[in-house]
Amino acid sequence: MGQEFSGILRERISIERQAPGRDALASAEPQYMTIGVFWAAAEALRGGTASEAESRSAMNRWRFILRETRAIKPGDRLLWGEHVMTISSVILEHRLIPKTILQAEEKR
Repeated sequence: MGQEFSGILRERISIERQAPGRDALASAEPQYMTIGVFWAAAEALRGGTASEAESRSAMNRWRFILRETRAIKPGDRLLWGEHVMTISSVILEHRLIPKTILQAEEKR
């Protein structure tokens, strides 16, 4: 069963969190620290209602499935190839094979 799960993890993603530091003017620095690099399965999600999904302002949403980890939190940044996304939800699933399910929305 574990080998079957491993076979679907074909995408390499990186998770980052904004660094807590401040610059000389005490404003937040736009620097990120890497939480980890993971193998994941990626799946495009449809928008909520038909009107939201077809809206010009609709952001692409994705679901990523990876091995279980507790290091990722909502609000972290997900990098996948050219895509930069914000993680909106993190679900830890313990049925059959422990895994983490992320839902993320692309940034503009």
